[in-house]
Amino acid sequence: MDLSRRSRFVIYESLFIILGFAIAAQIAPPDIYSQLLGTFVILTITLPLSYWLVYKRQ
Repeated sequence: MDLSRRSRFVIYESLFIILGFAIAAQIAPPDIYSQLLGTFVILTITLPLSYWLVYKRQ
């Protein structure tokens, strides 16, 4: 079964976000500011990475 690019992007992004939050939960303190900063960093890194893996790398 061949998945569309959009489906692959959503799958990659979901997996990267889950992995990012798992790592952030281990290294960041449990206060709201570090969690917000971690979320911003995770999205800043994972969105371009997922885009590159799906759309640019052929």
